[in-house]
Amino acid sequence: MSGNSEHMDTMQADILREIANIGAGHASTALSMMLETTIEQTIPEVSLVALGDMMDLLGGAERVVVGVSVTVSGDIEGYLIMLLDVERAKEMVNAIRNQPPELDENGEIFSYLDRSALKETLNIMAGSYLTAIAQLTNLDGVPSPPSIAVDMLGAILSQPLAAAGESSDYVLYFKSGLFGRTIESGSGSDKFAGDLLLVPNKKSYQTLLDSLGCG
Repeated sequence: MSGNSEHMDTMQADILREIANIGAGHASTALSMMLETTIEQTIPEVSLVALGDMMDLLGGAERVVVGVSVTVSGDIEGYLIMLLDVERAKEMVNAIRNQPPELDENGEIFSYLDRSALKETLNIMAGSYLTAIAQLTNLDGVPSPPSIAVDMLGAILSQPLAAAGESSDYVLYFKSGLFGRTIESGSGSDKFAGDLLLVPNKKSYQTLLDSLGCG
């Protein structure tokens, strides 16, 4: 991922990447237990990204995704977001509920129970992620109840990016891909995949660095 690394020295990037690695590791373990299958993660990426570049990094503002997010408050403030392609989200619902996703009363994809399953998935992952960060930094982050939207990426990320950019032209961007294996078929192909994003505000970025002695 291309970022603006000149705004973050090597030591800061390495420490923040380790935070992302531990947090995403805890989240993937929790998801593995929930789905009773192996969930792995890609090597986390961390960088400072110009606000204007963020959408392109995630596939473009018009890309339709399922976005599940929580607002984080406390010592760390910002957003924790899970982004899934619609087909991947269907596969995840099927794995959680042991049945294909259904339409809601308005004929839209994902019923109330389907959406509840996806929100509970992020709720478990968010708790694991933020607990890992607290253990490493002694900083608390409290997640709000999850919200979910099936929409274009630009609509889903408009509020988090606006909030993160209130005091800066850059966003501290953590990214860790999560994917499952079709173990039963032995094919080793991806069964579902998504991105777990932590977008703290500028103040929380500095708080993270200060807590680790590299502010």
